[in-house]
Amino acid sequence: MNKPSLQLNDQEMRDLAEMAAMVLALFGTATPENQQARVEQWHKLCVKILGTAKATPSIAPDMEMNPDCGYYFFKRPYLEKAFFEDCLDEFRDSIFWSELVTRLAEQSLMETVGEDTFSRLTEDQRRTRCASMEKALWNECMSHGIDRLVFMLPPEES
Repeated sequence: MNKPSLQLNDQEMRDLAEMAAMVLALFGTATPENQQARVEQWHKLCVKILGTAKATPSIAPDMEMNPDCGYYFFKRPYLEKAFFEDCLDEFRDSIFWSELVTRLAEQSLMETVGEDTFSRLTEDQRRTRCASMEKALWNECMSHGIDRLVFMLPPEES
């Protein structure tokens, strides 16, 4: 079997290793259901890439072996300034605000129409009816974060 080869300079190897580390970080927080075999394939490939990166002299000082799992990863000081960590932070931040806005809009719709009516709405109907509320909530969150968000707890829970 003819194995493909890839010629990378040190920076390209570093970038590829960061991509592999980013995938592993994502898998550490969320993996698709019913895709375990595919996740394991990707995990194995990422570990292989990181092992190859460790053999690159300019990258080696930024990596170390994790004794718990037996593969290489980037050291904490490197991660604090790594491009892929900025990407992950931005991704997590975006997902947080998007989910918050969607859930708040759906909660508002449910309170407006009642649980019974809400449960009978299709996903498309919910999305359509929540769209303007989501936009308003998105603008609010982007302008003020959660500074003006209020939770109203029942007296027995406060």
